[in-house]
Amino acid sequence: MNLTDRITLSPEETVVRLERALDGFTKFQYDGKYKALLGEAVVNNIENWNKDIRARKKDPFTIVVAGEFKRGKSSFINALLEENILITNVNPETMTMNELRYGPHKNEAVLSGGRRLELSDDELSRSALERLMGELDEKIRRLILHRPIEILKNIRIIDTPGTNDLPEYFDDIVDDAMAQADAVIYVYNVEYPLSRSEQLYLKYSVLPQRYTKLFLIGNFGDTMADENELGVVKESIQERTKLLLPNEKAYLISALDELCRKTGRERPKPALEHKLEKEFDEFRSDLNELIEEKKTTVAADRMSRMARIMAEEISGDLDNIEKGMKMSEDQIIAEREKLTNEQNNQLSNLKEAQKSINNSIDIMKADAVKWVSMLMDKIERENLSEYAVQNILQYYFYYCADILQAGINECVEYHREELLEKMSAISDEMAKDLAGSYSNENPMLFSMRLESNTWTQGDSITLAINRFSGNSLISAISDLAGSLIRKNEMEADKDTLLNNIRTQYPTLRGDANKNIEIQYNSMCRLAFDLLDGFYRDKISKACDAVGQYEEVSKKSENDKVLITEAIKEIRAAVELLNKTYE
Repeated sequence: MNLTDRITLSPEETVVRLERALDGFTKFQYDGKYKALLGEAVVNNIENWNKDIRARKKDPFTIVVAGEFKRGKSSFINALLEENILITNVNPETMTMNELRYGPHKNEAVLSGGRRLELSDDELSRSALERLMGELDEKIRRLILHRPIEILKNIRIIDTPGTNDLPEYFDDIVDDAMAQADAVIYVYNVEYPLSRSEQLYLKYSVLPQRYTKLFLIGNFGDTMADENELGVVKESIQERTKLLLPNEKAYLISALDELCRKTGRERPKPALEHKLEKEFDEFRSDLNELIEEKKTTVAADRMSRMARIMAEEISGDLDNIEKGMKMSEDQIIAEREKLTNEQNNQLSNLKEAQKSINNSIDIMKADAVKWVSMLMDKIERENLSEYAVQNILQYYFYYCADILQAGINECVEYHREELLEKMSAISDEMAKDLAGSYSNENPMLFSMRLESNTWTQGDSITLAINRFSGNSLISAISDLAGSLIRKNEMEADKDTLLNNIRTQYPTLRGDANKNIEIQYNSMCRLAFDLLDGFYRDKISKACDAVGQYEEVSKKSENDKVLITEAIKEIRAAVELLNKTYE
């Protein structure tokens, strides 16, 4: 390495040069000729990036905690901050994005129109948020929580909703949060370590952003049997990530264990206490080291990352304008005809894709029925005679529901991954040959929010009844339990009780199959809706692209000369911007 290659810019000088380069875009924002020549969308994009990059200069180091729904993100943050701050028993109606900042204890709900509503700690509960939303007739989608906690002095933490469960109205909020991230903590469940959809999300939504740091956190380590099983899972995760994330360390922790440790409560798995404590302490140490290291460089790192994305987007806009200028009237007509034909082809492909998905769902459904039938066989073979009547009455019915619902959840989770991968492949084919090159080359990252696929054995019966009321095994088992308890409350004849239980097994099988039917039909409908939305979005973008080509192609030769000069000026500004972070 020669001498000049060893010279780097200080963070302060990098910021100065970036701001100087951004100044070069100012004239494009305020001189009306650029909007007239290039269109408002292009110039507005330049203006928005310019403002956003400057506005983020003074933000604290921002850590975004991401992961799929029910992976324990909020519990993890509570453990990191060593107190219960965030609610954890959310549902889609009370789902919020939570931002934690340093300061005197204060809670705020962000409302529409720039309004804020101050909340008490009691009003952060799920039931209280539901009541407030009813009174306001407005969804609360973002909370800002100020706490005088030492670690928050130098950072802010953003807790995002589940990446696989986002209602449409959350997309922009989460995209904005990810854009603000300087580092990402991705939380997954060690019982389902980095599923296919999670790996795709990391590959296409996280890694391209070139964040300062990505932490991979495997939660629910306390569900492992012993240290040996924990070690096996860790090796499995490292094997899965060695190609995608070759240099990333895998931390296997238990948010529950850590919070219990820090708050003096009984810990969930005494046999794993030492190992889980060591893992969390190692993560905490690495995080603190990163925070300390980035105190002086965070602004330069963040602004450089954003400037790189800005340059890529602007260059793409200019490429499309140049393409349109080169097209003749006949080429535009041909492009229109091509798009019309493609729309018809895509509609036909969509119908075929829906047939294919329907067939796949039928096969998956049959597999699930078969797997759950095997589980029922195992339940029926269990010897209940060794248990006391009172214990059977008190626990057995909910045990059956717990086991069966967990089994169905396992089936749905397995098939959901398979279906999402199939849909990504279908979307990739559907995106090919669309006019305008506006479609992303990466596979579409579909996600679907199902009613029960995230409930596991560890959830409480109360939660289960709330989540599955109406169509669940819990409801059926509760009715069964009530019937048998009433029938046997005046007698303690175990043989009679066991005989009554045996007579109910066929009904239980039927209820399980009905539950499977509901879940898989829901999955099928969601898949159809997602593919239809994908189709409409891609066609809309292709139409916009062709429209832009047509608009530019109709410009006079004199205007085209002026447009070429304007593009040349903006490309020069982009080149200068690129040099500041290379």
